[in-house]
Amino acid sequence: MHKPKHKNGITMVELMFALSIFALLSVSLYQVLKSVRTSFTHSQNKLDILQATRIIMSGIRNELRNAIDKPQVFNDRLNIPVAADSTIQYYFDEENRRLYRGSKGAINDPDPSVSDLRQFLFDDGQILAFEYDSSYRDSNSFVESELALNSKVWFKVNMKILYSVKYDKLTEEEKVSITQDPDSDPRVKSFFMMITPRKVNWLLQATQ
Repeated sequence: MHKPKHKNGITMVELMFALSIFALLSVSLYQVLKSVRTSFTHSQNKLDILQATRIIMSGIRNELRNAIDKPQVFNDRLNIPVAADSTIQYYFDEENRRLYRGSKGAINDPDPSVSDLRQFLFDDGQILAFEYDSSYRDSNSFVESELALNSKVWFKVNMKILYSVKYDKLTEEEKVSITQDPDSDPRVKSFFMMITPRKVNWLLQATQ
């Protein structure tokens, strides 16, 4: 009598089970890697946007604090006189939401064209608002600053930034919604600062 030979191998059921386990692990690993990549992208976006905003705010702060005379707004452009023959100018294009910086001579000199201004490195639409205000623009606002802030003269700059995602990654519906009502979207952050000038001459002039 001959003993039956045992054949070594795997059955079709075992093969299908192994393939199913492999596919399940692959999908799980893909989801983890996708989540990590998305989180890294958002963090990188925030870092880039924060760094660009910090550079802008730091520059404006230094220029406002060292102005030799009152900053003025002409033709929707903020003019900061830093010397008798040197004026720094900021212009925010509300339609395209682009912020520009340039310079000219005296504060009453003609404005440079937009093409001569330097555009800040933000994606188109990333800046949703660029606003500025001062306590010396009229008597009521000056009294407000005296009572509420006790700061004599201040200049406030406010920027609303789409913070956690790049503007060009939004859908058209999101773009319309976020530009019409940016304050209602949690992805929009406001950055603002209030500056009191160092220069005494126009500080005293503004308080009279």
